[in-house]
Amino acid sequence: MMSNDFRERYQRQLLLPEVGENGQLLLAQKRVIVVGAGGLGCTLLPLLVGSGIGHLVICDNDVVSLSNLPRQTLYTVSQIGQSKAQLAAEHLRASNPDCDIKVYTERLVEQNAAQILSHCDLLVDATDNETTRRLLDRYAQAHSTPWLYVSVEGWRGQLALFDGQHLAYGDLFPATVEDNSSSPSAAVEPIPVMTTTPALLGALAAAEAVKYLLQLPTQLSDSLLLVDGLHLTFQRIGR
Repeated sequence: MMSNDFRERYQRQLLLPEVGENGQLLLAQKRVIVVGAGGLGCTLLPLLVGSGIGHLVICDNDVVSLSNLPRQTLYTVSQIGQSKAQLAAEHLRASNPDCDIKVYTERLVEQNAAQILSHCDLLVDATDNETTRRLLDRYAQAHSTPWLYVSVEGWRGQLALFDGQHLAYGDLFPATVEDNSSSPSAAVEPIPVMTTTPALLGALAAAEAVKYLLQLPTQLSDSLLLVDGLHLTFQRIGR
């Protein structure tokens, strides 16, 4: 049964034939794990919580820095040096107290992957490094867990859904010796990125995540979406 507050909060979504009462109640039962609370996460997380996802896990070991602020809009100057995951959770709980949010402030590695990533309906990659992304892919394949891949660079980004039944991440991006030997602690150069790019790709990823959780059809389970914000083009690449 829906409470009056629940109906009022989601009244616009309840009007959608693709959602309705059954769909909204379904979202409230779902558990989503988002790895990364940076530029992509700052758009993804509020939209997921706003849509009515009932259970959310945030994993990010980073702290806020001044160079984050142009695109990581959940944070402020006064919060520099503080945990992104903790700050994001505080903001999201204030926005929607009904969402159960759990936080991990450690880096995702092989040793803690089973603890952090278990028992979820969807994994969402909001990271900025290939090592973590390969780990997510290995875990998802081993545990038959669907995961949503998102990446950004410059004005461009990529998005794909790996559900275990169609294309796999390794099919699109075969691993190289360099990928396999990279260390999670290795220093990496900053990735150039326009402020608007994570917001654009994050919103698209949130929409795709909600569609998947509502069991709606998606074209991204067997293709890769290429987004170019500079020229405003969208291209889907499949088999």
